[in-house]
Amino acid sequence: MVKINISIEGEDISDIINELMKIGTELIKSNRREIRDIMRIFADEALDVMMERRVLEKGAQLYKKINSEINWTYRREKQ
Repeated sequence: MVKINISIEGEDISDIINELMKIGTELIKSNRREIRDIMRIFADEALDVMMERRVLEKGAQLYKKINSEINWTYRREKQ
């Protein structure tokens, strides 16, 4: 288990955020393999969700609307 102790000793909030960013960056750099594994899991789950019929239908409707808008704009500008 990981235990994190945080203490704030009169520093400016921007200093605290910068320090947290440095710590986060170092954690990412030192745990690249684990982060890649997590990203693969998220990507696989996202693809599974996107392949659901309801999501595909919404995507198809959005595509039709975008395509229709592009065609309408093109015809209007051409005239």
